[in-house]
Amino acid sequence: MKNIRLIVLIGISLFLIHCDKKKDPLNDLETNLLCTSFAICDGETPAKTGIIGDSWTDILLGFPIVETLRPQLENRFNYQFAGATLGGKTLQQVVSQGLQFQVIDQGGADMKVVLLSLGGNDIQANLNEYIGNVDAVQAQRFARIKANLKQLIITGNAYKIARFGGPPIKWIIHGYDYPNPYMPAAIAGSDEGCKTKFDRIGLIVPDAAVFTSTQLDAFNNLLVEITREEPSLIYVDLRNTLGGKPNSRAELMLDCIHANNLGYTLLADKLARLIYPVTNIGF
Repeated sequence: MKNIRLIVLIGISLFLIHCDKKKDPLNDLETNLLCTSFAICDGETPAKTGIIGDSWTDILLGFPIVETLRPQLENRFNYQFAGATLGGKTLQQVVSQGLQFQVIDQGGADMKVVLLSLGGNDIQANLNEYIGNVDAVQAQRFARIKANLKQLIITGNAYKIARFGGPPIKWIIHGYDYPNPYMPAAIAGSDEGCKTKFDRIGLIVPDAAVFTSTQLDAFNNLLVEITREEPSLIYVDLRNTLGGKPNSRAELMLDCIHANNLGYTLLADKLARLIYPVTNIGF
């Protein structure tokens, strides 16, 4: 997945760089891509709700491979997001790049809520590191996720108050639903959570579904723990939407870790209902 995203991004970038912008009808496409995927916008696009997300919000640079959470919420529940959504994005990258500040700049003074879809790639990256040391590596990664998420919230709120005044932002983060490690990869390179990837790199687990579901439960528990320390953070549980533990139903999945259109419809329905009391949008 990461390879194909990179190839497409490089291809689009090279094409656009070598175009005469005065004559280029794709200039608007470039501008929209930068603003939507990277929160690099030409001025404010005022919005009450922001979003910073990974492939559960945009698998491939806005290309309609599948209608993920962001387009579902925009098209079906009337959300108008300011934000940065890009498949493969990690929480570590968001903090290091200061995307929380860019999204706040983009949304402006009316920004009240930011929806986060992050953490999965921090867990899934470099799976070979887990070999022979699963518990220790997971503990290290969870500690890093916790530190980065708290930093994102604290610095984001400080920045928002300093620039625009008013109350701090409410940050909503959803946990993921259970993977299905026995699914084949739908797109070359998108097999991070697949048993075939585990086998290929030598990560031997007694039961792939038990391994992935246990890890996902631990991640959701971590998010709950962080909400106890950060009053601005609100956690939403999306587990058991796609069939339940230990793995989501194949007919609702695109690949090992992503839902298909029907699956994301179910996830968006649940997410929209659960966040409505905070955002007051969609119903």
